[in-house]
Parts: sequence; C-alpha cells; structure tokens
Amino acid sequence: MKNKIISFAIVFACLLSFSISVQAASDAEYKKLSKSWTLNDDGSQEFHYAMELTIYTHTAMRSAYGETFIVYNPEYQTLKINESYTKQANGAIVKTPDNAFVEVLPRAAANAPAYNHLKEMVIVHTGLELGATIYLDYTLTTKAGYLPALDLVEPLQQTSPVREFDLSVSVPEGSALFYGMTPEKKAQVQVEDGMRTVSWKLRNLEARPRVPMQDLFAGDTPLFHASSYDSEAEALRSLYAQFKTTESMPLLSLAETLTEGKTGEREKLQAILSFVQRDFANCALSLPETGYRIRDVEEVIRAAYGTEIERLNLLQGLLRAAKIPTEICALFPAAGPADSFGLSAIHLFLKAEAAGETYLLSASNPRMDRAGWFAQRARVVDLKSGEPVQLPTVAPALNYDYQLSIKGDKVVATSNSTAAPAFASYLAASDTIPTQTMPLTAVGGYKMIPLPDASEGISHAGYAAMNTTRPCNLSLPYAPEESYTYTLSLPAGCQVATPMGEKMISNAAGTMQFSLSQNGDKVTVTRTLKINNPLITPRLYADFHKLMAAWVNPNYTHLLIR
Repeated sequence: MKNKIISFAIVFACLLSFSISVQAASDAEYKKLSKSWTLNDDGSQEFHYAMELTIYTHTAMRSAYGETFIVYNPEYQTLKINESYTKQANGAIVKTPDNAFVEVLPRAAANAPAYNHLKEMVIVHTGLELGATIYLDYTLTTKAGYLPALDLVEPLQQTSPVREFDLSVSVPEGSALFYGMTPEKKAQVQVEDGMRTVSWKLRNLEARPRVPMQDLFAGDTPLFHASSYDSEAEALRSLYAQFKTTESMPLLSLAETLTEGKTGEREKLQAILSFVQRDFANCALSLPETGYRIRDVEEVIRAAYGTEIERLNLLQGLLRAAKIPTEICALFPAAGPADSFGLSAIHLFLKAEAAGETYLLSASNPRMDRAGWFAQRARVVDLKSGEPVQLPTVAPALNYDYQLSIKGDKVVATSNSTAAPAFASYLAASDTIPTQTMPLTAVGGYKMIPLPDASEGISHAGYAAMNTTRPCNLSLPYAPEESYTYTLSLPAGCQVATPMGEKMISNAAGTMQFSLSQNGDKVTVTRTLKINNPLITPRLYADFHKLMAAWVNPNYTHLLIR
C-alpha cells in the first residue's frame, strides 16, 4: 500500500510539472473565446465577443493583456460593454471601474482630419495578478448602410493558446454566404426563425507562433473567412465603383502640370508616381477600418493625405489623365475556392503599360509591387471585371561584377552591372550601381576589405538574425539567386591572408559557394547563393538558416590582406 501511495505521488508530481510547463510555455491562456457575427434582414450587423483569459506571467499582466483596444465608428456603430471584470486567484471579483474605459483617437487616424471621428475604446483591466482571469464581453452593432456586406478574414490562432473557441456567422435564410476554414473543419449549419447559422466549436488551439514574417501567402496560416456578397465579382465591383475612372478637370489639369516637359511615357509615369509617393502623407487605416469606403480623389488632392487605397486611386486617375493605360488589380490568397473571399483579404495594386514595359505600382513603394512576386502563389484579378490577370514573369537573379582598388585607408568599388528590373526603382533615372567608397579596417598588421553586395540582396533582409528553428512556413518573396565577382589589384608589398580555395555549403534548401584565387597581383573572389524554393517549410528552415548564416559570415564577406 505504501508503494502505491509513493507511485501515485510520483505520477501526480509528473502531471503537476507537465501542467506548469504547459502554462509556462505561454504568458496566458484563453479558457473560453467566442466570436459571432450576425447580418440582419435590414442590412445591420452585430459582432459579439466574449473571452475568459487567465494570466500566468508578469509580462502578460503588465503589457501583453493589460488593455483591450476596440476601434469603431460612432457615427454608424454602437459599442456596448456587457461585462468586464477580473476574477482573482482567490476568487475575488474586481469590476472594471468607469474610469478604466477610455476613448481615444486611433493612432492610424492621427493627422487625418477626415477620420478623426473614429474612436478607439481602451479598456484597462484592473485587479490583475498571477492566476487572475479577465472576463470581457461586448457587442458592436453597425447600422444598415455602413458596411456593404458581411466580410471576414480572421486568424484562428491567437497570441496565447485557446482551450475552447466558438465561432459563428448568422445571415437571413435567403442570403448568400460563402465561408471556409483552413485547415478545413466541418461546420454545423442550423436554420431557425428565418436565420441560417454556421458555427464551429474548436478546442485546444495552439498559440500563434511568435516569429516574424507571417502572412496570408505563407500557406499555413489557419484562417476563418466568410462573405455575404453574392459573388467575388460583386465584392470587387462595389469597391471599383468608388474609384475615379472618368476624366475630370482637376485630374487633367494636375496631370498636365506634372508631365509638362516630359517627352516619354516612362518620364510621365515617373513624375506622377513621385508626386503621389512623396507629396502625399499616408494614413495607415485599413479598408475595413474605413468601412470599405474611400474618399473622393479631389478631396484627397486638397488634403494632401490619404489611405493606401485612396492614394492608389489618385495614382491611377492621374496616369489615365496622362493617357497611360492602367488596370486596377486585386491579389487574393490562393487558399479557398472562388467566391470564398470578400474585400477584407485583397491586396490592391496598379498594372500600367508605358513605353512598352509593364509596371506594377503601389502608392508607397517606388519598386515593383509585391504582387509581382506572389502572383504565382496567389490569384490576381481585374477589379472591374473580376477576370484573371496575367502578370509578367519576373527574374530574381542578381549578378554583379565589382572592381576593387585600395586608395589610402579607403576601398573603392566600381561596377558596370545594373539592378535587375524587378529590383530597380521606377523613379531612378539610371539603374547603374554607383561607385562605393568604404573604410579599410586595420587590425594588428592586417587590413580587412569589405566585399559589397546589392542593397536588394537577401543579406539585408535579416533572415540570418532570426531563430535557427521555426514552427511555421516562411514565405520568401522569391527564390534568391545571387552572384558576385570581385577583382582586386593588390598594391605592391601586399599579400592575401585569407586562405585560397573554395568553400561550398549545399543542402536541401540550396547552395552557397565562396571561392578565392590569385593570378599575379590580380585577386578574384566569387560569391554565389541559390535558394531552391521561396516557400521554406519548417523541415527546410534549419538548412535555409545555415545558408543565410554562411552568406553573411565575415569570413565570406571580407578579404584579409597584409
């Protein structure tokens, strides 16, 4: 009997330690989480949110979950706090006091008077301690006529694990509803009192990985999406109707002024793109936050600021006024069949034709819009017609030849190579790499010569600084393929201290190669990198990180002489 008691104690201790380790793996845990959306017959909508969140660490208590933020438009939306309190570890209830509900202007709406009517409710949770549970329940009601449809894209994973997660969408029985979940999970469908409700009961969801560079195009982000538009084309048309697609005197006059003295289409495009990107402030509000509405282009011109989409509207209006053909395009995630998504999942950009070349434009980036990289892993459609759009294939190769010379305590690098079109700035007059002058570092009788690379190169993307393991996919914009050749004329009396020869690392993710040779006073260094696939799975990630670490290793990015 004594042995049984000891055995039970050991098992209990193991279970207790396992429970503690699970809690310690996360700052907090959602005991219950509920999100439900309702589209009423009159077009009004309701969003109901409820959570029970238990705090395990001081980080969760003091920063991660000390406050809840709710952005809404009080002109069309009503926020009602149904419950807000904290249950402490000893069972004591601490109700959220009135002065802990603070309304502020959303940060993204700052310096944007047209959106200063938006509100952000900040709920400061009180009575927090380790082991306390936050209870929050609120309803956001939207008047009919504000939101064009029920339009949702929601990540399933939260910042902490979720023990019970209930999701539901309700629409009038005769209304369209497209919905889905990735990875696919069967929904419960119920019709009652003229309403059709689709719901899921999820259990024991892991926390969202705390790693950078996660997006919809990585292919493994668990998502819930729903749309009450009759079709994807209808959703696109509702947004296209707000774009300035007809000529107007303000646009014609402004376009004429901007392109005065410009002889070719490329110069005209550059002048207009520079004006929109450099002379207009960007308002960081998203399309859902503005109620899927965009301001009139003339108002944007007068105010000299706009959201990303408003400035994109201005850009295409000016290009059309300058007789440069443009097409407003939408990039959709590949996941989900046609008509699964509404407007909340799209990324908008412009496709323009000038001087026989295709330009993929955004309102903020002077280089090719990211749609050019992701088009092969997503869907691109015309905003007006909803028809598929074919984008030109882009080449990601970077090939440079550098001539290095030592002048005193400086290294001068010159190159006649040019940036590949996919990397070049649309605003640049010339893509030729300028001469670079770099300091020559002297250490203990040795001198280190830095080997320059392209600013667009993958060494500047920060992948080598990331963790050596990753629990989810990493979706690169493209599969890098870089090659650099350096030729150095050694000054009299100098010798190369870096060992001659070749170093190659080849694995499932790709290949990195470094070679050093000398012929008389001519020293030649070659560095090459090739990544096999832009989608880096968790299984490939360790190999990918090994290549990235080698690619930025000073042993292969510097030349040592004495």
